[in-house]
Amino acid sequence: MHYDMEGRTPFGHSRAEDRVVFVRNVYLWLMGGFAVAGVGAMSAPYIANALVPAMGNAFIWVLFIAQFGSLMWASAVSRRKPLNRYAYALFTYICGVFAGILVSLVAQVSGPGVVMTAFGMTAADFLLLTAVAVFSKADFSFLRSFTIVGLGVMFFGSLAAAIFHLETLGLLVSGVAVIACSAKILWDTSAMLRTQDFSDPAGFALSLFVSLYNIFISLLRLLGGRRN
Repeated sequence: MHYDMEGRTPFGHSRAEDRVVFVRNVYLWLMGGFAVAGVGAMSAPYIANALVPAMGNAFIWVLFIAQFGSLMWASAVSRRKPLNRYAYALFTYICGVFAGILVSLVAQVSGPGVVMTAFGMTAADFLLLTAVAVFSKADFSFLRSFTIVGLGVMFFGSLAAAIFHLETLGLLVSGVAVIACSAKILWDTSAMLRTQDFSDPAGFALSLFVSLYNIFISLLRLLGGRRN
């Protein structure tokens, strides 16, 4: 997008107006992702009842691989319409299925109050971090290295904990995930408010969705007291 000396496009839009539209689109994508994830969560019991008897423990690993693969696809096509919509919807749906299964297990063991607490804490965390990024107007790109290391620990630590059934490691990794993904929200929100490229709202929404999803899942594991 090209701007004249007064910061306006050939269509008469200012940078500020275009940024408002861009930020609005990011959050519309984000809300759409959570709507699709909600559908996935509601369908989770039916999917689990249909596939777990046939696949056993392999079901969770297939779901994990599908989740990771759809995330890579959604990231790769975030600027390509309409593929970005299909990829984003597929990823958020699979996340919803996984979250729905975990929510059901945690609610059975620890009660629905734990689920509501995790949801409330995730929402509060997001609102607080967004407010900090918006009102401070600070550049949080300095969190980049910390966030990348934290996400690496989260990914490989979660795999190790799942493969070798390391309960304590799994809880520690969940704590790291909450901190790292919270830092990622600050970084992403700051970048969203500073970028001059308004062509990728889907990419920003995807990144925010992944952070919020991981915070919620990690809080469920921490508050639930143990993996199921």
